[in-house]
Amino acid sequence: MKKQRIRCSMCGQKYDPELHLACQNCPMHSGCDLVCCPNCGYQTIDPRRSKLVRLARFISRRRSSASKPIDQNGQMTLADVPPGCHAKVVRFEADFPPDRRAYLQSYGLVMDYWVQVLQHSPITIVRLDHLELALESELAGGIIVQMSPDGHVERQLD
Repeated sequence: MKKQRIRCSMCGQKYDPELHLACQNCPMHSGCDLVCCPNCGYQTIDPRRSKLVRLARFISRRRSSASKPIDQNGQMTLADVPPGCHAKVVRFEADFPPDRRAYLQSYGLVMDYWVQVLQHSPITIVRLDHLELALESELAGGIIVQMSPDGHVERQLD
């Protein structure tokens, strides 16, 4: 049986909760559903012990298999672009907050501009040339992008 590793939602480190000595020495270890990250100490629920987490994952898998993040034009939200890939900003959703749109545009996140997605957890981080922006997941879900055919783009220097 393959051991399940947990990714800390605070620092991103992957670890095996069975090997974490602090939890094994804790007097509450036998009845506790929490595990602590060995890197930063952040506590999270052990998904192997929690029935609620298993139910949420089951529902999430059913929803993700039923939904289609890419539309007929090949467009998707910035939150759906895999890390490491490039995408061109097409538009913002109609209900995107105008003040947030103006703020992001002031940093260069404008239409027809290529961005690279660096990560999605714990927040979405995108690179625009030499600038990195951190976006909340609901903001990244409101930005519609078009991925390049191979996921990358060769930019010509002017």
